Amino acid sequence: MFKKFIDPVLMRLDSETWHTRAREALHLAETTPFTLKLLEQCADHHRRFADERLRVVLGGIELDNPVLVGAGWDKAGRAVKALHTLGFSGVEVGTVVAYAQEGNPKPRQFMLAPGVTLNRLGFNSPGMEAVAHNLKRYNGSGIPTGISLGKNKDVPAEDAPHAHATVAERLYDFAAYFAINVSSPNTPGLRALQDKNPLTDIVQAVNETMDSRGGRKPLFVKIAPELSPGAVDDVIEVVLDNGLTGIIATNTTVSPDIKARYGERWRNEAGGVSGNDPDYRSMATGQVAYIYRQTKGKIDIIGVGGVKDAQTALEKMKAGATVVQVVTAMRGEGTAVAGRINRGIVDFMEKEGVRSVQELVGIDVKQ
Repeated sequence: MFKKFIDPVLMRLDSETWHTRAREALHLAETTPFTLKLLEQCADHHRRFADERLRVVLGGIELDNPVLVGAGWDKAGRAVKALHTLGFSGVEVGTVVAYAQEGNPKPRQFMLAPGVTLNRLGFNSPGMEAVAHNLKRYNGSGIPTGISLGKNKDVPAEDAPHAHATVAERLYDFAAYFAINVSSPNTPGLRALQDKNPLTDIVQAVNETMDSRGGRKPLFVKIAPELSPGAVDDVIEVVLDNGLTGIIATNTTVSPDIKARYGERWRNEAGGVSGNDPDYRSMATGQVAYIYRQTKGKIDIIGVGGVKDAQTALEKMKAGATVVQVVTAMRGEGTAVAGRINRGIVDFMEKEGVRSVQELVGIDVKQ
C-alpha cells in the first residue's frame, strides 16, 4: 500500500519538509500509550516483531534485533520511542553539534528516484542542549540510543577534538554508544579529519572525556564509502590502537557517476547519495567486508548503505556487520521496514538452520 498509494504522493512533495513532518508525527505519537498503540498498527503485521534468535550484542550493548535507525533520521532525538515501537532495536541520534546551526541553504534534500536520496543538509542541528532536553524524556526507557558526534561548521580543524569531546561530555548520560562522524560530504573540509593524525586526536579527546565522566562507552568511527584501502587501514589502526569498539561503514557517496544515473543534471550537484542504489550499496558492503577481513572480526562493524529489506541486511551481515542501520529506506519502504527486515532474517535462518543471528556475521568473508 505504501509504495502504491503513499510514496507517489510523497515524491511530489519537498523531501525535507516531508521528513520533518513525519518525525514530528512520530513525536506526537509518543505522547500517550493510546497513540503509541495506534502507531504499532503501522509496524509490520501491526505489531512489533520479536524473536529470541535475533538478539545480538554490539560493543557490550544487548539489542533485541540487529536493525537500528541510522544517524540523520532523527537529528534532534524527538522520536526515539516511536521508532522503537516500529520495530527498531535502537536509534542513533544526530549528528549533534555543540551549538545550534541551520546547515546548508535550502533546498538541500532531493528524491532522485523512489528510495534514493541526495542530501546536502550540512549538520543542521538544534545543538547539544536541545538534544539533551529531548532525550531526557527517554530516561528509564531501556531503548539503546547512540549519539553521532560532529563539529560546527565554523570550528577550525585544529579545534575538532575539543568540539567532539564537548558534545560527548554533555550527552554522556544519554548515550549507549557514541559515533564520530567525520565522513559527511556536506561540511567543507570534514572528510580530511578521517586522516590518521586528526582522527587520533579526536578519538583520544572523546576517550579522555568519557574517562572523566566515569568510564568509556562504546565508540565508533563512521567512514566514507570512497576511502581507499590504505586510508581504511589507517582508520582501523586508530580504532585498534585507541581501544575503540568499531567502525560504521558507510556514509553517503559523492560519486558523480552514481548521481548522473538519475539525470545528468545531478552529476556535479553537491551532496551525498544514499538509499536503494546498487552501486552505492555495493561500495558500502565492500567496505564492511574489507574491514572484517583486515581485522579478522576483532571489532564490531555497523553496516549502513542501501539496507532496505532482509536480503540487503543479510548481505551486510554476511560481509561482517554485527548490526545494520536503516535511514533512507524509512522513506522508500515505509514504517513497516524494520519488522519486514527482521521477519525476513528469521525466515532465512529457519531455512538455513541458523540458531542465532550472530552466526551469520562474516560468513561470506570466512569462506
